[in-house]
Amino acid sequence: MRIIGSLADKALYDIAKYLVLFLLVPFIIFLWRMDLLTTGFIISGVIYLALVIVFCYHRYLLQTLVGIERVDRTMERGINPNKALKMCTSNFRFLGIAANKLVNSEEFERTLKRCGRGAEAIKFLLLSSESRTLKFAASRAKKATEEYQDMVKHTLDRLKKFKEEDGYNIQVRLYRSEKDEDPPIFRLFFIDNQSVLVSYYVLGEGSGLQMPQIQIIKNKGGKRVNTFYYAFDHYFNYLWDRSEEHDFTRR
Repeated sequence: MRIIGSLADKALYDIAKYLVLFLLVPFIIFLWRMDLLTTGFIISGVIYLALVIVFCYHRYLLQTLVGIERVDRTMERGINPNKALKMCTSNFRFLGIAANKLVNSEEFERTLKRCGRGAEAIKFLLLSSESRTLKFAASRAKKATEEYQDMVKHTLDRLKKFKEEDGYNIQVRLYRSEKDEDPPIFRLFFIDNQSVLVSYYVLGEGSGLQMPQIQIIKNKGGKRVNTFYYAFDHYFNYLWDRSEEHDFTRR
């Protein structure tokens, strides 16, 4: 199974593909004309080409059929919040706990300038500061009880400034958890409605940057339900429709 762990890996894949196309075939023709081809060489060449075909086919399966574009061992070493924001050209949506890494990023305001005045709103689906999950997470992380609640409130204050003072088209909804280990399960960041970065939460364990992350692309041909993008897009919209719109006139 092909896993693109970094941009360098993807570049190596492209280099290998062109090496096969432009170097291997002329090399075989040269050996044939020089009468240097042997049975062993032919067998080795066939095996090599078979491996390349399998390699390319697995990439096709992952990317084209199910939408998996990239897998990173950790978010920090892969597409971190700064890089994710740089990838946005027209819109983004976020589902998670507090979005602190996004709103505190040096790229956040620059991304709002590119994406925040379009007809489609930038959407944040955050955990309500009143949710018990936040106290549970703080307890597990051995932090002050209100620390995670304050993170959510800080994000809301930042977004209020960008929305009301700067006029950016931002919508925020809050979902609640009644039990300690209720949602969120996934951290989702949708880029231009074309791809989504998927990670997951382990409450009270680190900053989240140490968790694995997958980039999934939208199916550009065929049925839209044929890639995992559809499932996560549906999941976001399902929670969005059932969550409370945040009133920026109150804290």
